Amino acid sequence: MGRLYYVASNLYSIRTAVMAHHPDEADVQTVPPYTVLARVYDQLMNHVNYRRWARYIAAILRKTNFWKCGRLLDIGCGTGRFLEELAALGWIGDGCDPSAEMLAVARRRHPRGKLFLSGLPTLGEVPPETYSVMTCLYDTINYVTGEEALGRALAAVYEKLAVPGIFVFDMVTEIHCKRYFRHYTDSQVLDQQYAYRRESFYDRRRRRQLNWIRIYTPEGLFEEMHEQVIFSLATVKKLVDHHTGFQIAHLFEDFSFDPATRKSGRIHVVLIKRP
Repeated sequence: MGRLYYVASNLYSIRTAVMAHHPDEADVQTVPPYTVLARVYDQLMNHVNYRRWARYIAAILRKTNFWKCGRLLDIGCGTGRFLEELAALGWIGDGCDPSAEMLAVARRRHPRGKLFLSGLPTLGEVPPETYSVMTCLYDTINYVTGEEALGRALAAVYEKLAVPGIFVFDMVTEIHCKRYFRHYTDSQVLDQQYAYRRESFYDRRRRRQLNWIRIYTPEGLFEEMHEQVIFSLATVKKLVDHHTGFQIAHLFEDFSFDPATRKSGRIHVVLIKRP
């Protein structure tokens, strides 16, 4: 907790003009994921190379002959950073996300695309057979709450996707969680109004990655708990076979075209819906 108090004291010194008192444990308000965090998400994730993500997905789509084929929907688009980079490559995509707060940021960044308040496992607001390409990136799929929900999510994507169509998603593995987030803490003063502290723990028995994020704001101290399910590749293959008619075209490793293995930290799954 030492670093938390260090950050909080620094934060207090730069925020005396916007907060009348130092926030303590009693002030913490628990809120759903990606609500308050949406205000500082892009600052928190400024280490992510979204241009690299867009170019890699474009390379996959070229490899499978789906680049600029019909329309694209990014599931779990968040604040629209991937869509922004995709537009820079010449393709205006649409997006959906279950967080209204994240979509509000995305609308300012990506005014030319359509954005839907919707997410997995249902994609309820997404029109059927409109999109030939669907993506679900940066381990968004790991937020699906379990095997039953993942089966429904894959079925929903399959039903909504046009024919022919392609679904590209990625997931982090247990290797990744053990390597980077087993017992991880991070904290930073972002500016004169905001700071955060993140604590992560990997529950091996339940295969859950747990992330607690506290956000210091002018209105007080908020906490979001993010839980990700770490699916095995065998489970994903089984659910694809049982719930969809997708062909598993490729399983790539860590931004490459190398086949994924049991040692892969991130796996990119490429599914194709054929006539």
